[in-house]
Parts: sequence; structure tokens; C-alpha cells
Amino acid sequence: MIYEKWIKEWKSALAENFYLRVICLLLAIGMIVNVVFLRGKDRLIIVPPKVEKEFWIEDSKSSEAYLEQMGVFFATLAGNMSPANAEYNAKLLSSYLDASFFGDIKSEIAAQAAYFKKNNISQSFFPKGTKIDMNTDRVEIEGDTIRYIGSVKVSQEKIIVIVKFNTKGYHLKIEELYVSYPERELQKMKQKEDEKAKTPEERKKDKEVKPR
Repeated sequence: MIYEKWIKEWKSALAENFYLRVICLLLAIGMIVNVVFLRGKDRLIIVPPKVEKEFWIEDSKSSEAYLEQMGVFFATLAGNMSPANAEYNAKLLSSYLDASFFGDIKSEIAAQAAYFKKNNISQSFFPKGTKIDMNTDRVEIEGDTIRYIGSVKVSQEKIIVIVKFNTKGYHLKIEELYVSYPERELQKMKQKEDEKAKTPEERKKDKEVKPR
């Protein structure tokens, strides 16, 4: 009886040991699969301090809400410049530039900041709407800008700030940042059309009256 009981317990222990090894093996395989194949599927859910929209970022992709929020942030940062904050804004913008495009964009941002500071120009930007292209991670922020030299208002016009992003390793970087002036472009197109509509005699007359 004692021998049979011992044999029974021994077989039970072998069975338990086998099942434990199988479970450990399955857990190990699951961890390897998760690290190797599913790591790129990770998603960070981000909720801003003021909860209006939830947005997320993956290893190489960002949500539309995140692109919109960051686009407006950078457009506001670039659009609101003064002699007092120009250098700081330029430095902060430069810290978000993609390394592949760092040199050219940084030079442009630094040059603009120096121009504002040297000429005592202050600029305010008021965003009114956004347009997002998820295929290219491009955000267009439309709004009005007002410029002052000292305390004198010198201009007010509509502008579109274009920001193109690149998501790498859960970080959003700027590939392109520039401003479009739709009213100026329309004016240039109108001038070209007016020039084409002129007769040869009118063009000749215009050349004669132009100062040399």
C-alpha cells in the first residue's frame, strides 16, 4: 500500500512539473512575440490637463487630434513674436525640429527672430481654423496676424501657417514650417492677369514711364 501510494504521488508530481514547464514555456513565447512583433503596435494615450479631446501617439503615427493641437501650438509660437520673446520662441521651436531638416529651418527661424528684434517689430497671430492631411501629417492653421513697429500698427492680414510633422519613436518632430500669404498671392495673380491683358502699346508706355 505504501509503495502504491508513493508511486501515485510520484506520477502526480511528474504531471504537475510537466504542466508547469509547459505554462512557463508558453509565457516565455508570449513575451518574445510581444517584444519582437507587437512592440510597434504600442500606443500612448495622452490626456491634456484641460480635458477637451483625447489624443494618442504611436511609434510612427499620431492621431488627428494630436496633430491639430501641436500644429496650433507651434503656429501660435511662431506667429506671436516680439523683440522680448523672439529668441526664446525661436529656440523652443528649434528643439522640435527633425534632425534631417534641422539646419535650413533653424536658420530661417533664427533669422526671422533677429529681424523682429532688430526692427522692434511685434506680431500677434489669431488662429481661426485648421486643415489636417493625415496622409502627409501636414497641418494648415489659418488666422489673422497684426504687426506693430513700436506702438504703431503697420499691417493686418490673413496668413496660413503650414506645419508638416514626422512621428518617430513616440516623438513628434517638425519637418517643415513656413507661412503662406493668400491675399498677397491673389494680388500677384491679379497683377499678372492685368499685365497679360495689356496691349503692346500699353506695355511700351509703362516701360517709358518707369524710372531708370
